[in-house]
Amino acid sequence: MHRRDFVKIGGLLSVTATPIGGVNANGCFKGSWKAGQSVDFLYDGLNLSPKEYASLLMKLADEGKIKSDFYSNGGVVEELEHKFAQLLGKESSVFLPTGTLANHIAIRKLSGNNRRVIVQEQSHIYNDTGDSSQVLSGLNLIPLGVNAAEFSLEDVEEVIAKTKLGRVAAQIGTIAIETPVRRQHDRIIGYESLKGIVEYAGKNGIKTHLDGARLFKQSVHTGVAPKQYGELFDTVFTSMWKCFNASSGAILAGDKSFTENLFHERRMFGGGLPAAWAFAAVALHFADGFIDDYKLAWSNSQKLFKELNKDERVKCNPIENGIHFVNMQLTHTDPDKFRAGLANRNIEVAKYGNQGFMLKVNPSINRVPVEQLSGLFLESLNEARK
Repeated sequence: MHRRDFVKIGGLLSVTATPIGGVNANGCFKGSWKAGQSVDFLYDGLNLSPKEYASLLMKLADEGKIKSDFYSNGGVVEELEHKFAQLLGKESSVFLPTGTLANHIAIRKLSGNNRRVIVQEQSHIYNDTGDSSQVLSGLNLIPLGVNAAEFSLEDVEEVIAKTKLGRVAAQIGTIAIETPVRRQHDRIIGYESLKGIVEYAGKNGIKTHLDGARLFKQSVHTGVAPKQYGELFDTVFTSMWKCFNASSGAILAGDKSFTENLFHERRMFGGGLPAAWAFAAVALHFADGFIDDYKLAWSNSQKLFKELNKDERVKCNPIENGIHFVNMQLTHTDPDKFRAGLANRNIEVAKYGNQGFMLKVNPSINRVPVEQLSGLFLESLNEARK
């Protein structure tokens, strides 16, 4: 794959893009702050613009780092699969276009004829897939832990006991666990809790799946490597979009017996993209560097929030048992003017409540020195003073 093969695509994408500095080898941006170095507190990764994305693809093509795939098989897609199988502690992995499909195929295949699947009541699988597991694969989702990040081993034992009392023989096929939990501000489930449930499941012939869309961020906060999490479960999914800056994509990893010929099911569900290199090449580019980039981002964010907390109008507190979210509360400040002031300085934040902002830390914070960034926040605060 060479630059000339998609120069036209890059030109088309750049028409819709905001002018900004180019991407350097580490995915950060060249040029001064004035030239368009943006910081956001909204996304998991860098949220590359179309122009930035196309520029990075051209750079990778010029360096000979993009090998074409054929219907999502071979080429750079296969390289990506091999890389993430290693990172997740699994024998093999398969690229899928979305995390929704990755989770669906995982619990479908793991469950086999045992159609009952335990999930969190707050999970993506239960809330955000339009009942696809039930409609498309005839699975019976059993939600536990209402309005909570997790359920307990005792909850699982109670469900299994009730299942055994039924007049028609039935068995739990799979336990699927999401961590961090998006609907709970990305709160995490402790490793020992996960381990206890997974070990119990194994003793009872129940398969386990980990929805680890943001697993690589969780690992920075817990000190438990993604590989160590992955090795616990029969299968694990992680997102190529959230942390690794691909415009879409997911990796589903397991042992070879699970992934062998899985491309047939991928295609059956319409997920066998004719060409997936544009997703895989970008994710592969960021695969090895994300954890270090995010460690630096979190360290920089702590310096920023410590500095901001010196101002009596500001209170920044992390989410309990969370990862990247920090709740910023303001007093004697017009929050809309504050947000607009930040936007004028190429800083994006999301309003949360009447006087608050829920800030999500990501590597974009590394683009600007902390001292300069804190100064821009304080300038915006002063402009918004009541």
